Amino acid sequence: MLPLKEKVLAPAKLNLSLRIVGRRHDGYHLLDTLVVPVSLYDELVLGVVPAGSSQITVRCDSRDVPDGPANLAYRAAALFLDSVEQDFTVDIGIAKRIPVGSGLGGGSSDAAAVLTTLNRLLGSPLSDAGLAALALELGADVTFFMFGRPARARGIGEQLEFVELPDRPFFVLCSDGYPMPTKSVYARVDLSLTSAGPNSNILTFIGGRARLEDVLVNDLEAAAAEIHPEVLSLKARLMEEGAVGALMTGSGSAVFGVWYELHSAVQAAMRLRGCGLWAEAVHVLDAAPTVRS
Repeated sequence: MLPLKEKVLAPAKLNLSLRIVGRRHDGYHLLDTLVVPVSLYDELVLGVVPAGSSQITVRCDSRDVPDGPANLAYRAAALFLDSVEQDFTVDIGIAKRIPVGSGLGGGSSDAAAVLTTLNRLLGSPLSDAGLAALALELGADVTFFMFGRPARARGIGEQLEFVELPDRPFFVLCSDGYPMPTKSVYARVDLSLTSAGPNSNILTFIGGRARLEDVLVNDLEAAAAEIHPEVLSLKARLMEEGAVGALMTGSGSAVFGVWYELHSAVQAAMRLRGCGLWAEAVHVLDAAPTVRS
């Protein structure tokens, strides 16, 4: 077997609507969220060589990303090799474009890209169901990225119902670089202020009965703003730049604004970058690049 290498793109995600609908006995919060992959990518290069024993290396151009077992991509490779019971040297190079700790899912997307790409390079020893089981061990967002399509996600995020979006807006993502501590955000959520019922905003939007900007909601936003109040300031800034609506994604700290005209979104992102913020104009993907039929 010759050495194998492949370059892949791992997209970011946005939570267009996120409600907390309860909590499991083990402490995990139950979600009802509309999540979509978008056109912002980490770039990964995976190399695979047969070996007498498995060895995994991770290299990244960001100092904020660990290079060992603390890295989710490393853990994905280790879990895959254990599952197929084969020994390989796996080298993972990551060009980090998705901000760390932003709620945009970069680490989970990288892990999903590693799982799907290793499986493809090695002749698909695992079925989609087998890969999904590994993904869930790593995290619910990894499961979403493995399929990489717009979806309504429930449970802890692992129960996926793929959807068609009636609107195709553009988004400007914006961050001041603050790495939001996800566990701290969830710990601050006041369940008395959330609803145990289904997220009616999702049904209203995907049913074509409302525009996206009219149904934006994130039950984690208030908790995140207690930790980093600038989340709300960034939302206001997006509205000043011309967004028709704005919201924090996931557990933060990145926010996004909604536009229906690409040129205006691109110009807004350029102005925000000129003020020292990180900003990118993106669109929704029908399927992640790492997902191949």
